[in-house]
Amino acid sequence: MSELEKLVRRRMLEEYARGASADEIARTVRDIFNSIDLSDRRFIRSATAGA
Repeated sequence: MSELEKLVRRRMLEEYARGASADEIARTVRDIFNSIDLSDRRFIRSATAGA
């Protein structure tokens, strides 16, 4: 699982635990994706990951 996947999953669980609606959780995930820098290699899973 990539670092981005871990981040999104953790934030979704946090929002769910606090009782957020599906729309609020979707907005949180959308905000995460809109705020990341895709040039940061930590968030890009390479084709050879795990090999």
